[in-house]
Amino acid sequence: MRFSPDGKQLAAGSANGDVLVWRDVSDPPRKLESGHTSPLLSLTWSSDGLVTVTDLNRGLVGWQFDKPEPTRVELPGLPSPAICLAFRPNVKSLEFVLGMRDGSLFFVDGNGSKQFKPDHRGAIKQVLYSPDGKWLVTAGADGQLIWRDAATRQVTQAVKAHDTEISRLLLSADGQQLISGDWNGVLKVWDMTTHQSQREFHQPEAVSGLGWVGKELVSASWDGSLHGWEVSSGRCVRTFATGQPIHDLTCDPKTPRVATVSLDRMLRVWDWPD
Repeated sequence: MRFSPDGKQLAAGSANGDVLVWRDVSDPPRKLESGHTSPLLSLTWSSDGLVTVTDLNRGLVGWQFDKPEPTRVELPGLPSPAICLAFRPNVKSLEFVLGMRDGSLFFVDGNGSKQFKPDHRGAIKQVLYSPDGKWLVTAGADGQLIWRDAATRQVTQAVKAHDTEISRLLLSADGQQLISGDWNGVLKVWDMTTHQSQREFHQPEAVSGLGWVGKELVSASWDGSLHGWEVSSGRCVRTFATGQPIHDLTCDPKTPRVATVSLDRMLRVWDWPD
């Protein structure tokens, strides 16, 4: 589930392959049929309004939202299921990377596609480009963070960051700090220049979502609680229970709204307190 970059739309993927898009959260959603029936594994927006999903059956489908009616975009087939996808910013033509279940990376650009051998042991769970498009960070089920030069796609540093699977990655707005969260509820703050851990803090259960409301870090927990953090100190400034285990979380980039989706199939939108 993700807000679009302009905050005007909210998209959610389902276990039956459908994508639901809300232009206003008070209105009924538009249903986009992916043509597949297997569970969706990732949903990502590009900066120019292309929403892309991957599924368990190696599917890769996109819709362009630059016009009133979305246009389906045909994308190349995949060699194995993709767990995550990231668009590279600040490039002249479309370029993106997929993190695969077998630990490999699959790059797509104007020259075609190319698969890189696994550097993670197990699936790649998160992929993230720096805002300037110069760096690519991947997080794995093996607890590793791996930094790559985005242009050459070569590894520059690998760090054993967590003792268990890394479930979420998030960059600060200035691109200087990286937040990683794992299935033990551990959150770590990393310096993107030195690749060193600056501090860590803990929540009760697995980190199932991360986002920003202003300078406050918002994290979701598998026990159904939402937490607000002061990153500079690692202090938890607020916690409240939603009543349901949270599958994912997304924050509106334009307003203090936080959306969660839970095991009861309900999508909830919260006005985050200032």
